[in-house]
Amino acid sequence: MRPVYRTEFPDNLKKAVKESDFPAMDLFICTADPYKEPPMGVVNTALSVLAYDYPAEKVSVYVSDDGGSALTLFALVEAAKFAALWLPFCRKNNIVDRSPEVFFATNNCLSSETQNKKSK
Repeated sequence: MRPVYRTEFPDNLKKAVKESDFPAMDLFICTADPYKEPPMGVVNTALSVLAYDYPAEKVSVYVSDDGGSALTLFALVEAAKFAALWLPFCRKNNIVDRSPEVFFATNNCLSSETQNKKSK
């Protein structure tokens, strides 16, 4: 046995390959029960994937809801509307925490003026 250890450098990808030569990616998010897998978790996963710095025309995200939940469907419809604002915001501001849940849970989303008011 000879273990192989590798290190990835995703920042160097654009140096090695032209963006037009990136492979297309299909991502599947599976869910079944909105009580065991809350729709907000599914939505945050989908938005995180879409916000990743990869050519948008090369990424397809599919959600498989085996339970056929109306709640999950509604959450994804609303997430699609939110994505129109969220994705450009992430790219413009170089947001590292691209999951909306993580981003809004931290103080990163607050301006210095708002943080000062909050701490008082």
